[in-house]
Amino acid sequence: MDGSTPLLDGIADGTVGELRAAVLILARRMRHQQAEGTLSPSEASVLGRVGRMGPVTPATLARCEHVQPPSMTHILDRLAARGLVRRHRDLDDRRQLLVSRTAAGDELAEEIRALRTEWLACQFDQLNSTDRAAITAAAPALRRLAELA
Repeated sequence: MDGSTPLLDGIADGTVGELRAAVLILARRMRHQQAEGTLSPSEASVLGRVGRMGPVTPATLARCEHVQPPSMTHILDRLAARGLVRRHRDLDDRRQLLVSRTAAGDELAEEIRALRTEWLACQFDQLNSTDRAAITAAAPALRRLAELA
């Protein structure tokens, strides 16, 4: 068995290929929508993830961001130096180090989110009504698709 399925055999270069390309391009462009010189894309991603996950270990962050632990340490060092995250001991397991966003980190993350939302809204507004309706109808299914991973 070659690992393919009849469904994928027929659409890998069609619908799924188009979706993959569109998602990659949109994600790349959105990552760069933030105030000039604020954070690198990886720093912004980690800052956002810390906010979504709440207090989290650096090891968990490294796994979720698909980076090696030493790379995550460097990213967290840069964020901590700017006062955007703080490291603290887990109250239940004092051996465990946790990372949380600070108020400044929350504020910057919200600013980045707002800029990205505004950028996407401007792009969306440039589409014709048929494309806007199609994307609006597909949004819940795209959310469910994203949550499968």
